[in-house]
Amino acid sequence: MAKQELIDKILSDAEARAREIIAEAEEKSARAVAAAEEERSALLAGARKMASAAAPEVIRRRKAMAELEGRKLVLSEKQSLINEAYRRALIAVRESKQYEALLVKMILSVAEDGDQVIFAAADYDKIDRKKVLSLAMKQGNIRLQEAAEKGAFSGGIVLRGKDCDKNLSLEVELDTLRAEENVTAKKLFS
Repeated sequence: MAKQELIDKILSDAEARAREIIAEAEEKSARAVAAAEEERSALLAGARKMASAAAPEVIRRRKAMAELEGRKLVLSEKQSLINEAYRRALIAVRESKQYEALLVKMILSVAEDGDQVIFAAADYDKIDRKKVLSLAMKQGNIRLQEAAEKGAFSGGIVLRGKDCDKNLSLEVELDTLRAEENVTAKKLFS
């Protein structure tokens, strides 16, 4: 029996030691959990403090971005309206009763003796090209001739000269006016 008692004693001591180890482990675990919870609470409080401090700046930035996007949309819409105004102006000029007289004045503004006049394809059947050339030659006391080709522009003329060509198409003339777009925009949007 001494042997059995020894075995029982060893088992009893082992169980006691196991309970002590488990109790120590549970205590350590509880302390680690408590420390982690404290750290989590501190981090959460710090994050909340930083978020509340940063919130006005985030709101300010988002508001500024929204205002910028709004201004871009308004500018885009204004640009579309200006484009439409110029498109309509081009049509109005071409349909005007004074269009042929305007072409004569355009020719006389820069024509040189011997230039060829290129008329817009869109104007070919709408205007009296021979009359325009005749008036320009008579008023400017210069020789001009009509070019064989039709111009690929909406209206106006191009003068082909010995040294250089002069583009007096309506698109170019209106683009020149657009360089002063502030005036146009002020008139449209005032």
